Amino acid sequence: MMKVLNGPNHKIIVESLREYNLKKNIKEQLKIINPLLGQKETDVKDHLMNALVNGVITRSEFDFLEIKMELGRMCLELEEVLDGIYVTLLFYDRERNNVFHGAGPSIAVEFFDFFGVINEQGILDENCASCGKAIFTKEVVQTDIGTSTLWTNFKDGVIEYGFKSCTSVPFFTNTGRLAGTFAHYSKRSNNLLTQDEVEMIQEKISMFSFEIQTISDRIHEYTQAGSVSLTI
Repeated sequence: MMKVLNGPNHKIIVESLREYNLKKNIKEQLKIINPLLGQKETDVKDHLMNALVNGVITRSEFDFLEIKMELGRMCLELEEVLDGIYVTLLFYDRERNNVFHGAGPSIAVEFFDFFGVINEQGILDENCASCGKAIFTKEVVQTDIGTSTLWTNFKDGVIEYGFKSCTSVPFFTNTGRLAGTFAHYSKRSNNLLTQDEVEMIQEKISMFSFEIQTISDRIHEYTQAGSVSLTI
């Protein structure tokens, strides 16, 4: 059972990283890291470095978790200026037509099981919710979840978390390859983003081009190598 943090606690973080090292379960690790990202007095990187020095995680795992944290902080920074918006980040694997968790620190990690089901069923297309439409059209897509036909087959699991509208903004690597989509969820109907807000998000994306390129390249490498599974 995952331990609950009541505040910055080096021992618990290192122990959880040791569990991650044994199980390689990034989903469980994010349950520990995400709540700490918004606490200014907590520098999770110090705990990761300690775990690296003591052999709990490898350098590759340290670098990967550090990137995940940076992307999580980017989401939190956007949420500070977007009214009532929960920011998430999905990465796209074109070869397998799958999406993978990138970041979403303000939403329970179980929410992203929704996308795992989509991958397993092979149903990601331009009619698959806001993100599917954004991925296949490479355009910004704004929807009211309760009424949009894009959500007809998918809205139950999303509404369970209280979300009623969504704006998906596609983003790209430095080489122009579609990397994935930002999904901005709101618990208010038709709470859609303005053009200025979309442009601000796109500018923010450009500031994290290294992190985005790194994870997108990792997905591409796993696909080319014929790996049967990928957890990011």
